[in-house]
Amino acid sequence: MKISRTRAPQDATPIHTILTVHGNAVEPEYPGLIEEVSRKGWGATFWGRDASTNWFHIPFTAPGLINGVIPKLSRVYLYFHNTSRSPVMSVHLYDGARLIKTFDKLATFGQHAGKPDTKNTFRLDKPVALKRGLGVSVNVHFPADSGEKPPRWILFTSAMAEFRA
Repeated sequence: MKISRTRAPQDATPIHTILTVHGNAVEPEYPGLIEEVSRKGWGATFWGRDASTNWFHIPFTAPGLINGVIPKLSRVYLYFHNTSRSPVMSVHLYDGARLIKTFDKLATFGQHAGKPDTKNTFRLDKPVALKRGLGVSVNVHFPADSGEKPPRWILFTSAMAEFRA
């Protein structure tokens, strides 16, 4: 009797290039809702104000052509570390002003700064050719302070964008 095994589908085209942005490039949409920012060699940490939500934006310059081929965005990796009191709620991907993919209702927290995992990897169903640059927007919720621990903070160490030919 032969047993067949199913494998997760693999991308048909090879990785053409990976672009990386350091965590220090991350900017909050509403700086007034941030209590403190610390930029170090390993990334940027943001402490959110009591009972607030903020978007954090990460800009990428997207390649137009590589060796005569238009590369297509296939995955984004977001490397971060946060507490249960500052969960990542959404990740939105943009081609310039055009929204190309949303990942909502995430409520993700923990140590995701070291390597790719299921909580920090965002895969597009179908790779997309970008025309105006990649914007990664990350929504983080900072709940009301009820004296609970741990404090409300998120550290962004880097982000990566994977392009296929």
